[in-house]
Amino acid sequence: MKKNRLLSAALALAVTFSIAGCQEATTSSGTSQGGTSSVTENSSVTESGKENSDTASSNTESTDTSSAETTTENKGGNDKPVGVDGVVTNGQVAVTIDGHRWGISLYGGGTGENYAKYLNEFKEKVGSNVNVFNMVVPTASAFYLPAGYEEYNASHRDSINSIANNLVNVINIDGYAALEAKTDEYIYTRTDHHWMPLGAYYAAKAFCDVAMVPVKELSTYEPVDVEGFVGTMYAFTEYDEQIKNDPETFRYYIPSTDYTVTYYKTDFTIDEDVKFYTSIFVEQPASGAYSTFMGGDQKIVKIETENKNGRKLCVFKDSYGNAEIPFYIDSFQEIYVCDVRYFDVYAPDFVKDNGITDVLFTMCTFSAVGENAEGIKNNLLTQ
Repeated sequence: MKKNRLLSAALALAVTFSIAGCQEATTSSGTSQGGTSSVTENSSVTESGKENSDTASSNTESTDTSSAETTTENKGGNDKPVGVDGVVTNGQVAVTIDGHRWGISLYGGGTGENYAKYLNEFKEKVGSNVNVFNMVVPTASAFYLPAGYEEYNASHRDSINSIANNLVNVINIDGYAALEAKTDEYIYTRTDHHWMPLGAYYAAKAFCDVAMVPVKELSTYEPVDVEGFVGTMYAFTEYDEQIKNDPETFRYYIPSTDYTVTYYKTDFTIDEDVKFYTSIFVEQPASGAYSTFMGGDQKIVKIETENKNGRKLCVFKDSYGNAEIPFYIDSFQEIYVCDVRYFDVYAPDFVKDNGITDVLFTMCTFSAVGENAEGIKNNLLTQ
């Protein structure tokens, strides 16, 4: 057991807020986040409102920004939304856009230098016979933060470009562009710090196109709607009542390709508690709908599909990556899902021993520029 498993133990003790979408399933951690300084990733929200997350945490003083209603152009050329009744608190913006309340995490920025360095090291260790891909995606503030909040928010695009420019023999996927082209669709949640599965589909499709594997149209998937979803942003905005009283519909998608699934502990031994699970979808209460994907993060999941194309994918991810997994079932023969924070196997050997042909590192910007990147060094590259 590696030393940084102490972090996992600490997270397991955290008190969760189910009303904030941080429901902790039998096989999972919950979800959470913060704002503009110390960066970690998705886990449980504690009683004090601090948490480990794929966003950052900052105790900024609440600021009334209701006058920020001007419209300007963003870097993608689209009009920024008009926001009213905005409040900046705890590194988040609670703001009303087009009649609905949003919680949006503010991004502190970063170069992701260590993240790129660790991916380069990983690529060196697995060698030329394994394709290694990188896909870092922005959070909602890249596209939906209303005009007038620029001083609080750094550029996701700059961070993503910095990472891409420092990669060596690692294939970069422009997840930012894939999402930017679809900002008029429901690709991010209003009440949670994650994206919607629809956003994950467009990013997954961008990866599959570059990896040259088949990807099915969204119409071939069965949509499932979870009504009354109010996720983590209610707690992260220090309990903005307008968010609580404006739930949304969380829609996820079930693939048509048959598959079998095996759940393992982080040391790749069978997880007896969930060995009878037969699906990558684990039923959750509405408040924890995002944890529907495999029940959370603290496990290794192996998926075997009907596709006999010889392509075996290992996904190293944060909680953002969970929503991508259903869309790879149509594309790969086998898929291994591993969280960079909860992994107790030497990753280069894991890749070799399981005949993996393709490795995808996929996570949000908060993880790539922050402490979660250290999980790649400490958990994947340390024997």
